[in-house]
Amino acid sequence: MDEGDDEILEDIKRNVEIRMTLLREKKFAELRKFLDETYGAEPDQRHAYECEVLWEEGKQDQALEETVGRLKSSDYNVHHIILCATYAWKLRRKDVADYLGLSFKSKELETSSIVLAQFVYRDLNGLEVSDEMRHTAWMLGADQ
Repeated sequence: MDEGDDEILEDIKRNVEIRMTLLREKKFAELRKFLDETYGAEPDQRHAYECEVLWEEGKQDQALEETVGRLKSSDYNVHHIILCATYAWKLRRKDVADYLGLSFKSKELETSSIVLAQFVYRDLNGLEVSDEMRHTAWMLGADQ
């Protein structure tokens, strides 16, 4: 890594710290302003973070529907898959689990998001879940 990479990494760390602090402190208006300023040029990432805000505001169904809507529109990133699977599992939404299990199998996607989608599908459909799936779900925060 060169000096430029170090600066980028520091910026990412700082942004994550600010975002998580504002989220934890439930300063939603300030968080949305920060997200607009920081991720305005990256609408997919900005939208995924907005879904997290909605969830923390107590609007869990809306957060889930927002992630599902993005996945169905094909205008999403891996973070949307992870959030959707996590929310579906926490809300015990079998309909969303079925959609995830049948739609996200492509090896073009990040492996952990595929494993998480399969975990949610299998768990909510009463199918056997492997230790690897459960571990991946735990690592991504879904199985808690």
